[in-house]
Amino acid sequence: RKAIADDLNERAKGDFFDVDHIIMTCGAAYSINMINKCIFDPGDKLVVFAPYFVEYGNWARNWGADTIVVPANEELGFDPDADALRELLVPEVKGVMLNNPNNPTGKIYSREALDKVADVLREAEEKFGHTIYLICDEPYRELVYGDAVVTFIPEVYDNTIVCYSWSKSLSLPGERIGYIFVSPRAKDSADLFAAVCGAGRALGFVCAPSMMQ
Repeated sequence: RKAIADDLNERAKGDFFDVDHIIMTCGAAYSINMINKCIFDPGDKLVVFAPYFVEYGNWARNWGADTIVVPANEELGFDPDADALRELLVPEVKGVMLNNPNNPTGKIYSREALDKVADVLREAEEKFGHTIYLICDEPYRELVYGDAVVTFIPEVYDNTIVCYSWSKSLSLPGERIGYIFVSPRAKDSADLFAAVCGAGRALGFVCAPSMMQ
């Protein structure tokens, strides 16, 4: 966990990431289900940006949450459409999923587009009176080329939870090793982190296999 925090801080050029907000997990799919268990009640909603990894909707339904799809905007080069997001947000939205770089388009979301999404979510939090978590699925973070930059989304939006898996970056599909990072800036971050840890035990994952760690 410390090695992960140190590596992230080196790449993010700061000291934002710390060991007390990282938990090792059995891959990103497990991570997302752990998070969903913590933030969703039946009738809540998850927002996804099309095109998206189809399992997101299935994992939300595991916890009684429905999925709202923000249509793809080709004029924006498949960047997330903040204006369309604003029109679709309802009080039942508790989470927004971002997959960056994106599967299936390969799009790396621009910092400008992410800033606009963050602004919309902050407006919605104030309007609806509750937290909306930005769940970031980032297994393709290292698969970028040239001078492309992948934004560290916790720097953009406080209520962020990051899921990571090494299945893509180290070609380890099936080894089921990854982590969750709960931003220390997130509302009630200590309670949220404790809930995520507890969710892993409740769901039977308990902890990531020590061999893979």
